[in-house]
Amino acid sequence: MKKLLQGVLGYGVGSIFILMIVFAGVLAMLLKFTGIEYETLNQMALIFGISILAFGGALAAYKGEQKGWLAGGMTGLIFVSAMALFQMIFENSMVSLPQLSYFGGLILAAWLGGMIGVNLPRKTAKR
Repeated sequence: MKKLLQGVLGYGVGSIFILMIVFAGVLAMLLKFTGIEYETLNQMALIFGISILAFGGALAAYKGEQKGWLAGGMTGLIFVSAMALFQMIFENSMVSLPQLSYFGGLILAAWLGGMIGVNLPRKTAKR
């Protein structure tokens, strides 16, 4: 259980937060220095957000080494809960219905990533 929680909290959620911050910076620079339309950036954010959550779920399950569906689901749920909490605190607004569907997709991506990550081959030490 300790390894599962370490995988989820340490590797999964941590990597998601880092990758999301990096990607937000890239999107901000694209918006500032190029003529990319807002709709295109919105679609890029959706695609990369889902990909990043799937990667985080896979990494959490790979490091946890068991119950990939649980590791991925917990990773997605923790990240989405943090996003909703930040929105409620800093924007003073509740989560809307379209956001709930987006959050559900993020949790599903992390869940599926966890199922893939637990089945990835591992390096074994040669004796």
